[in-house]
Amino acid sequence: MMKKIAVIGLGKFGMHLAAQLASRGAEVLALDSSMDRLDDVKDSVTHTVRMDATELKPLREQGLDDYDAVIVGMGDDFEASLLTVANLQQLEVKRIIVRATTSVHERILNHLGIREVILPAEEAAERLATSLMVEGALDSFALSEEYKIVEVTAPDHFIGQTLGGLKLIERFGVNVVTIKRMEKRKRLLGLGEESTEVVIGIPHSTTTVERGDVLVVFGKRKDIERMNNE
Repeated sequence: MMKKIAVIGLGKFGMHLAAQLASRGAEVLALDSSMDRLDDVKDSVTHTVRMDATELKPLREQGLDDYDAVIVGMGDDFEASLLTVANLQQLEVKRIIVRATTSVHERILNHLGIREVILPAEEAAERLATSLMVEGALDSFALSEEYKIVEVTAPDHFIGQTLGGLKLIERFGVNVVTIKRMEKRKRLLGLGEESTEVVIGIPHSTTTVERGDVLVVFGKRKDIERMNNE
């Protein structure tokens, strides 16, 4: 199913993110008050709308509560960013991601209940695009323009299967480098248990995927997206 994502504010970060998401197959709505900026991105995204996102009525008309995520990218104008965030919260948008330019701005947004705050550069835009397009992606690291290492929460249909049975290399060209797993261990002196994240090392074809596992995978970006979104 095609993801629907809106990007509000087309500065360097917003424009790069919108183009990245559209190139990966998302339906992208780009919103900005500048027609020049919209003209720059109109050939790369699905829809463009000129509007002031600090005004609730025109924002409501875009049906953003139906989108998978809305990214507020106007971090340079923090007042406008806060007003836009307040509007999106009032519209009960499913997922709000906000760009901030300072750690102070980040803390203010956290106090407003926004948990997904980024202090971006172009690399951050690419990593965010990966996390939005790959279901369950927790983090990613680009090794080259083509190849990435991505941490992905194991999809439900992987649970209980062995890596050999999943045939990820044969089907997608994706290799599982290692697996992070939460394990219960006894506390010192045997006083109860605690959950600890462990890295299980180099996995084998007989390694079984368990619920909650984080798979650290290596491959081409498009192949990782195809594997996790099948």
